[in-house]
Amino acid sequence: MYNILVVDDEIMVCRGISLILSQSALPLGDILIAQNGFEALDLIRLERIDLVITDIQMEQMNGIELMETIFLENPAIPVLVLSAHGEFEYAQKAMKFGAKEYIVKPVRPDHLITIVGKALQDRETMLRSVEKEELARKYQLQEKTSGGPGVILPELVFEGTDEREALELLAGLGYRELEERFSLLLVKPDLKKGGRTDLLITSLRDRKLMKYACRNVVEETVKEWKPLVFDLSTGLLAAILQLNEQDALYAAEGSRAATIAQKVHNNLAEYLNVDNVIGISGVGVGIGSWPELYRDAERALNWHQVHDDHYVFYSGDFAPSVIAEDVQADAPAEKREDAKRQSDVRRVISEAKAYIDQNFRTKGLKLQDIAGTVHLSPNYLCYLFKKDLGLNMWDYVTECRMEEGKRLVLTTDMRRYEIADEVGYETPEHFSKIFKRHFGVNLSEFKK
Repeated sequence: MYNILVVDDEIMVCRGISLILSQSALPLGDILIAQNGFEALDLIRLERIDLVITDIQMEQMNGIELMETIFLENPAIPVLVLSAHGEFEYAQKAMKFGAKEYIVKPVRPDHLITIVGKALQDRETMLRSVEKEELARKYQLQEKTSGGPGVILPELVFEGTDEREALELLAGLGYRELEERFSLLLVKPDLKKGGRTDLLITSLRDRKLMKYACRNVVEETVKEWKPLVFDLSTGLLAAILQLNEQDALYAAEGSRAATIAQKVHNNLAEYLNVDNVIGISGVGVGIGSWPELYRDAERALNWHQVHDDHYVFYSGDFAPSVIAEDVQADAPAEKREDAKRQSDVRRVISEAKAYIDQNFRTKGLKLQDIAGTVHLSPNYLCYLFKKDLGLNMWDYVTECRMEEGKRLVLTTDMRRYEIADEVGYETPEHFSKIFKRHFGVNLSEFKK
């Protein structure tokens, strides 16, 4: 049975969708309702959610911001978006950041049921139905193509050339209309195992087939960015993402770049059972920037040698002066660098914690806001926070809110709605639900 979360600031829309789904033949369990993005995130953190249906236009946290946080914390949850006729641009943006489908209001019951059913089915079967024979056929066709993308694209990434020649070469490959801005994603898949079993893959042919399957997953995951995906002689997979002006601004923030990479990592692990590490570059202008973008993504990827329990690295989170050779060098300088890194991490965590302590009462507080104060992507800051303090960053926010709420309950005559407002919750009902989950008793029982 699948649990569905419906998010819309119009309660009648939530109830209507809930009614339609509850009367359908879909194998559904609980259908939960949230009236804003913050309530939705708390429910996702508390309950097992298999699918989210969210409105695009909501106050304080819109649907795209909600999706970004979902993919940061639990990228396996598929998301469907609701949009009015005049919000097509928002819907397109949502599709780029991982929405499976968008549903135009007013909602038609048969259309809604079809889309929800397909999204749930896709979650279970995506890519698992790909047959090895089909992969082999495609792979062999590509291998026979000389001077194709598998030759020219790596050359442009490793060596580069002048813009005019590059455009001519790419036009010959069918890439005639390119955006001006790019970002490069490097994937390092572990091809020694994967698929439906944990058996080692010892055959060269099977490893090639698995790599081709990985390339398909990468291409499908980032398809909204009109990607150029190809193999490199280093054993890595590369994906050049084309960014329009708005995308480039988002990617430059780091948080959305890491979100894209996190989705790729998650899909490779979920659908192919392939361990993988990903590095993603900043944003470059023109094809001439590709070699530097490659080096940028490679530097990010090499930080896995320092953080071997983390798997997605955005170059903007790391100083470019610290490269793989520094990490690997067996010299006193390495120890000094390691001590400096540890000191920097403690400083960053201390600053993030201090910001939370001062701002946890703020309604609309987001992980992105906290990460912005220390100039890191949310993906990386959440990793460092949990590694250093032993708990998730948002769990710490909730703990601060609950402790302050408990203090106000015990020491003041404030009403429930006043306390909820004071500690950052939109509604007293939502505050009560989180309070009971945190302390194990209802507010009324606690006060007695």
